[in-house]
Formats: sequence, structure tokens, C-alpha cells
Amino acid sequence: MHKIEICLTPALLSQYEFSDSVVVVTDVFRATTTMCTAFANGAEAIIPVATEAEAISYKAMGYLTGAEQDTEKYGFADFGNSPSEYSVKRVNKQSLVMLTSNGTKAIKGAQNCYRLLIGAFVNLQALAKRIQELDRDVLVVCSGSNSRICLEDSLFAGALASSLIAEEGLESASEATRIVVALWHHANRDFSRFLLQSEHAKRLIDHGFRSDLNFCLRKSIFGVVPELKVDKLVVVKQD
Repeated sequence: MHKIEICLTPALLSQYEFSDSVVVVTDVFRATTTMCTAFANGAEAIIPVATEAEAISYKAMGYLTGAEQDTEKYGFADFGNSPSEYSVKRVNKQSLVMLTSNGTKAIKGAQNCYRLLIGAFVNLQALAKRIQELDRDVLVVCSGSNSRICLEDSLFAGALASSLIAEEGLESASEATRIVVALWHHANRDFSRFLLQSEHAKRLIDHGFRSDLNFCLRKSIFGVVPELKVDKLVVVKQD
């Protein structure tokens, strides 16, 4: 029986062995939600990068570039980190580059695995189905906030773990898994209201991104599951 493990912050990744596991990276507010939105709107690929210099280099090569730090868009970028910016008109059939405060860095740190998938509330159901197809142990990597644990990623990890344990028969692998499952069971009846109390939610509201916050808390509205192939995220077409 396969197991599901939770890494509550990328700062703890060195404590896990995941080379043969399916890794799910989540950054609910907002990177992984934005990535799912871009693919749902027709993007062909997203190249995640970890530094400003990399993003500028790709921009110089003609790539559309999304780049954000602490909720603010970089001056050189075409997009920030708001899902509303990645419309069909702007991203359909395009390859993009993305740099975000936490999410893209977590992807780069966790990429040496069997498969790396992108998860958010917006693709929760499709993600659980893809994990079932891959039939491996699972490690959920919460991007957190500046290497610290954050509530929204932990709650998403709990939602995914609860689903996989109940419906796919995966086993809880650790106390971290049990903690996030208990958190989800506590909050799931009104998880949107629960997450409005989070530090990151309050920061987004203060910066005028309340509509982004509401969008990020919608469940299973997209059927796309971005996967990392070499250095870029794509949506793998299933038979």
C-alpha cells in the first residue's frame, strides 16, 4: 500500500527521500492556482525559475514572463501572479516563464522525483485522479511563505490527503500527514471563511487582491494537472 507524506515547508525537503515518489507542489495563494488557470486557458508550457536573473534572461529571449515578489509584479514582467491576468487572449498557445516568491522555488527544489505535479484547490479532483493513475508513494510539498509554514498550503495538503486516504486507500506516513488531515476535518465545512484568517489572505486583501483570494478557494473547477517534464510544466494528454 502506498503512503502519503507532507512536507510543510521547502526548508524541510532535505529530510525526505522522494526520488521514486510522486511530488505535488502547492502554493494556493497564488502560484499553483495561477499555473492551473494558465493551462486551463490554453497555455502550452510554463518554465518555472527561481531567480530574477533567470526570468530576465528568458524575457530577453522573447518569452512572455510572469514575475512577482511579495505580491508585487516586477517591472520587466508581462504578468504578475494573479490568475486573472492569464486569460485565454493572453496565454493561449503560448509558452510562459514564471518566477514567484515561493512556488517556483519549491518546484525547483523538489524536481528530482518520479513525477512532479502542480496542485491547488482549483484542480483538486483532477489531481487526485492523476495520482491514482501514477500509483506511487506521494509527497506533498507546501511552498509556504519565506520558508515558513502557511495555513492555506497546509489545509490544501489536508484536503488532498483526506481524499487519497479515504478514496484511494493510501496510508498516512507521518505525524505531519495526520496534522493536516485533522486541520482539514476541522475546517472543511467552511474552509474559505477559515482561510480568510490566514496571514497571507490578509496580506492579499491589503494589497487589493481580494478577488484573487476568492478565486483561489474555488474547488475542482479545472481538469488540468500540470506536470514537470525536464525543465517545463506541461499538461500531459491521457489516453
